[in-house]
Parts: sequence; C-alpha cells; structure tokens
Amino acid sequence: MPTARFGQWLYLLDDGGLVYSESQNRFVGLDMAGVLAYRAFDKGSNPDDLHGFGRAISDTKKLNMQIIFGLSRGQFPDTKADDRLKIAQLDLKQKGVFTVHHLPILFAATDGIDTELCRDCFKSCPSAMESARFHLQILNIESCLAICVNGQEMLRVPNSEQVGLGLLHVVRSLLYNEVDYDVAFHAAMIGDGRYALMLCAPRESGKSTLAAYLTGHNYSFITDEPALLRLDTTCIAPVEMPISLKEGSWVSLKDEWPQLAVAPIHRRSDGRRLKFLHPPKDSVASASQRLTHILFPKYSPSSPPQIKAVSTMQKFALLNEGGMLFNRQFSKNKFEQFLELICATPAFSITYSSFQEAEQLVHNVLSRRSVTESVNEPAGC
Repeated sequence: MPTARFGQWLYLLDDGGLVYSESQNRFVGLDMAGVLAYRAFDKGSNPDDLHGFGRAISDTKKLNMQIIFGLSRGQFPDTKADDRLKIAQLDLKQKGVFTVHHLPILFAATDGIDTELCRDCFKSCPSAMESARFHLQILNIESCLAICVNGQEMLRVPNSEQVGLGLLHVVRSLLYNEVDYDVAFHAAMIGDGRYALMLCAPRESGKSTLAAYLTGHNYSFITDEPALLRLDTTCIAPVEMPISLKEGSWVSLKDEWPQLAVAPIHRRSDGRRLKFLHPPKDSVASASQRLTHILFPKYSPSSPPQIKAVSTMQKFALLNEGGMLFNRQFSKNKFEQFLELICATPAFSITYSSFQEAEQLVHNVLSRRSVTESVNEPAGC
C-alpha cells in the first residue's frame, strides 16, 4: 500500500506490518496496534517517526553497523596509478595475492610486522590468477598498525594481536561494497546436500560454534558472516572466510577440529581471544546453495531441547536482530522479492543445551518433526 510519503510503502502481514522506505533503503516492523496507528496518522511519516505508533519490533537503525559489518560502505576507491607507485616503493614483506569471493586482493606488510595473524585470514582463499584490484597494506604509524586499502587508511589497531581481526573487518566491508548480492546477513550457512540452513542470531550467541560443530558432522560449510543472498536465485554463495571461534569454543570442538589446538590466537579490542577455523575443502560447499530453512539457535544449558515455529513478523524481527544489510541498488521490487522469500521460507527457533541436542533438533527440523511438540508451518503473508 502506498503511503503519503514518496518512496514509502506499507505491507500488511498476518500479525503486523512492515513499512519500507526506498529512499532510506531500510524497513521498520510494527505490531497490529502500530499498523493501525500508522494508517491513522499516515501523513508521509518517516520510519524514524514510527516509535510512538505501537511497538516497533524490527528497526534496522537500532543495529550498530560499524560493529556488525565493520566499516561503512562507499570508502574503497579503485587503485590509481599514484597509489600503485606508492605501494611499489614500500618495503613489503611476505606479500601475496588472494581471491575472496571473486575479488582479487593483494596483502602486504612493511618490514618488522609479524604477518602470521594477518595471513591467518587468508588461509582458505585461493591464489588470485589476475592482478589485484584492492591492495591491503599493514603499516606502522604512530605506534599503531594501520590497515590501508589502495593507499587510503581504513582502520588502526594498537597491536599485532588485533590486526588479524581488523583485516577480517576490512575484507568483509570490501565484500559488502563490491560483490554481487541483494541482502547480506550476519549469519552462518550450512548444508547437507539437499537443504541449506541459515543460522541467524545476534553476536555472542554461539551460531559460529554451532556451524563449526555441524560442519564436523556431515554438513557442508557455506559461509560464516557474511551470508550473501541473491534474490533472483534465492541462493547464498560460499565465501572463503574462516569461522571465528571464541575461547570457550576451543575445548568443546577439540574432537571435531583438533587443529584449533595450534591455531594462532587473535584478540579483540575488549580482550576476548579468538581463533580462526579453516574447514578442509572436502567440508566446504563448492557452489551457491538455495536457502531452504532459517534457524534461530539459542544455547541454554538449563533448558530442555525445543523447536518452535516462527511467525512471519517474528522472522523479520529476528533477522533484523541478528543483523542484515541491503545492497545499495535495492529497490521496492527487490524488497517485495525479499518479503515473498522470507514469508515462504520455513523458520524455527531451536533451544539446546548440547551440540548433540542441537544436531538432533536440526535433523528434526529438516524432517519436520519436533522433540517436544508438533511443529506447525509458520503463517505466511
């Protein structure tokens, strides 16, 4: 339904509604009371003004994109001749050219910088067969390490323990800015040959750990932050990025992934320690996979295993809570394709207290059975 404000539409769902702003390239979700209030006061309101109209349950502005997605988009110029000259004049150490989701990237560091943690980001990436389009440099600047892209400083970290994670953020930002996708989810993706499941949850929820465990138990790994969706194919592409695992996961995954015992340790700015897991090629999907299920996992050591079907509005609220980003070329038509896909895709929340329970719950989701209750299909649009 068009609204009084140009480029803004209201979509009515079974248990609420969504207002999409094409100019702001985002949407806000409202419960039924909010929908009624919005329609009553429809005078061209901006989505930012909707908070007084009932309960806004999925406002993308609440997400801190600087944290979830790294750097903002639109900051990466192509390599110019003067940039290439500057790069050639640097005293570079252990440089190499890698391909990350079809992007040829050159990584290099000035002499005196330990590149072990830097190169740990690229262990899953094939060598590029073409000239690098983006040059990532690590430089010593004012007692800090600066990460530059094509001669432009993007990020500074105080020490080498944080440089690997800094590189990971910058590479993800390159993906959001440069590759072909419609929606980028802060989610992990696994498959079993027939089905492809997106594990979506906020940071610190353990979805990467669960993806790593399932990859070690007959599932193929597709991606771990970001999950890049193409709406024309409803597929999510594999991305050659490692699985980031916090310290609490290392021991619990030692049987599935013994290589974690000797993996380099990265440190976040808050002091938390992480390791990167690089699943072997025979455990990684070789092609894009069609999205068939969405799971919202929750680890709860004191709760019984449980599966719950997720309603239409809950899907959008939980996807927003987990984090997602529309491509800059998004439009009303794209949003309606996205709306139809999410409405039609079965979605469930699962609660588990062990990996074994989680694996059984995932199996039950795919076979449409529940451990504790019968599962009804979520309502559609």
